[in-house]
Amino acid sequence: MFPISNKSDVYSTFVKFKPLVEKQFKSTIRQFQSDNGGEYCSTLFKQFFINNGIFHRLSCPHTSQQNGLAERKHRHIMEMGLTLLAQSGLSKKFWVDAFLTAIYIINRLPTKVLDYLSPYERLFNHPPDFTYFRAFGCQCFPCLRPYTSDKLSYRSTPCIFIGYSPHHKGFRCLDPSSKRVYISRNVIFDEEKFPAQSILTDPVSCIPSSGKTSGLSFTLPSHISYSSFDLSLPSASSLP
Repeated sequence: MFPISNKSDVYSTFVKFKPLVEKQFKSTIRQFQSDNGGEYCSTLFKQFFINNGIFHRLSCPHTSQQNGLAERKHRHIMEMGLTLLAQSGLSKKFWVDAFLTAIYIINRLPTKVLDYLSPYERLFNHPPDFTYFRAFGCQCFPCLRPYTSDKLSYRSTPCIFIGYSPHHKGFRCLDPSSKRVYISRNVIFDEEKFPAQSILTDPVSCIPSSGKTSGLSFTLPSHISYSSFDLSLPSASSLP
């Protein structure tokens, strides 16, 4: 997932995404499918497709079911990400961390579509490490020895687990007092305690939907938009 602030950022994000995925998986993007949104149909985007030999497929106007796979996956990520926020008690400004964690989990869970293999295992040909999973938003105590400035500083401090670092084999830990995020591989977790439920303000709103049942209501910030790509790539099994 590539979080963006404006729909106009889609083009620049895709330009960065294309060489990354082609280099990592030794394949090329041959087709790009999207709806008729202006962010996908700009002159700049069309020229980029022509220059790189990418066939742009469009769904019929007002026919979202032709993008059914992307729409269902978008909904899956949204619902899991919002569930993580609600369960952790973190505020809505942590939606990027929650959604990235949701994708991290989804990519490592077995699915019937892949004969009960995980997308991760199908792509990299080895099973994921499930012992790495931790409860999003739980209390954690990272080793802060590398961050301390003197020998009398504390070796750790209570933090909040907010996900996995994409560039390190480590956990991202938020210090609620300083708002600093530490990345550490040596972390002790208390997965039964969620400090954000009592420490942070602006909690995710829970609004009863009726007298008998209750539902969750979420509203993302108005300046944030979420976009996803549906790319036609060769199947993972055909990769070298």
